[in-house]
Amino acid sequence: MDGEKLTILTKNQIWNKLYAKKNKLVITPLLDDIQVGLASVDLRLATSFIIFQSRRIRTIEPSEETDEKIRTYQEHIVFPYGGNIILQPNEFVLGCTLEYLKLPKDLLGYVLGRSSWGRLGLVIETSPVVQPCFSGVLTLELTNLGTSPISLNPGSRIAQISFHTSNEKEIMDCEKVNEKRKYSLGIYPEFSKIYTD
Repeated sequence: MDGEKLTILTKNQIWNKLYAKKNKLVITPLLDDIQVGLASVDLRLATSFIIFQSRRIRTIEPSEETDEKIRTYQEHIVFPYGGNIILQPNEFVLGCTLEYLKLPKDLLGYVLGRSSWGRLGLVIETSPVVQPCFSGVLTLELTNLGTSPISLNPGSRIAQISFHTSNEKEIMDCEKVNEKRKYSLGIYPEFSKIYTD
């Protein structure tokens, strides 16, 4: 990158990108200034989840999976606001962010779980790097590593994303980038597409 320095955006820089005319960052809905921290933005849990029907799974063999087969042991469910999903110890579900994001080609994101949840045993491991030009909600891989059930409430601040500059000269048009992506423009948590690898 010819010695170009990559930087993490601070609060004011994040707000500037949200209101920029060129290479604008989109995060919607964004409720208030509290959601934007010193160098990250809190992301909330949406109402859609994908749960595993473990009684239907013998073994997951990535080389043999198809979209149809995956959907026989994964089920998409929706919990209303004010409701909750109970995540049992060692249980795994897919959720997603309430916020829809659209990154410009000069930014990439890095997603982490919030430490308040981590201290309860909840691990939020999404693909941590959100590539430049990404559009959609983020699918969150939620696992309870604790010894007690955890109640997950839609609307809770559950993860955070920080933004880093990228070299936009190396990135082609965002529309062309998104045409080639496996996961793009999603509005719900997405089923695995490992069969496309």
